[in-house]
Amino acid sequence: MSPTKTTASKTVTYNGGLDGVTIHLPSGAIEFPRGTPVEVSAEDASVLSKNPDFQAHKATTPTTEPPKEAS
Repeated sequence: MSPTKTTASKTVTYNGGLDGVTIHLPSGAIEFPRGTPVEVSAEDASVLSKNPDFQAHKATTPTTEPPKEAS
């Protein structure tokens, strides 16, 4: 059995004229509500980057800051 591959992800936002769309990509069907960032694989983001209704962003890793103490 081959090891599981991990793929980089990107965030894609649909900004087309409809309220949302469902797109069938290499990884499967994904729903994109207009204006809502959706995390997809780098391969899927590459496919969507050819369409002007989609804007790809680098996926950001959320950072957690320690709680600030009250003075």
